Amino acid sequence: MRHDVLSDLALDGDAGNRIAMIQYELRQVKIRIIPDDQALQTTLQLAVDVVGRLNELDLISNLKADRDHRDTYNDDWNEYDEAQADGTLTSISNPVLSEAEFEKKLSLNAVNVTGNAMISFFYDDDNMFWGHTVVVTSLRGLNFANARAELFG
Repeated sequence: MRHDVLSDLALDGDAGNRIAMIQYELRQVKIRIIPDDQALQTTLQLAVDVVGRLNELDLISNLKADRDHRDTYNDDWNEYDEAQADGTLTSISNPVLSEAEFEKKLSLNAVNVTGNAMISFFYDDDNMFWGHTVVVTSLRGLNFANARAELFG
């Protein structure tokens, strides 16, 4: 399926979900369109709205992730023990990150648009959370005022 804004929409499984790849900054971002119990056109329109405001929503989501998880990183996840080949452990202590440093480590790599109101931003976190993904979700469409940031994986 071809779409004017989202370009090629590939089928994603049997449920009628679609995937689009868009250029954002210097990388490709996967946009997953999941109609859930809505008409495909409804979810497509929300996805178009997200893409049209992607820079703004990314900034808001990134800030939300910072507010909800920077202290978690600085207080817990920046220090850990790493197993060595000989079986011993080496303590690793990464620096405490400022707001700007934390936000710089997050890069948007996927967006899920579900139904008519759920939007989730998925971030690569430069391994700050040891392979987990930072996900920021709004259940109120483009209104991210009450969005939640979580670690996934």
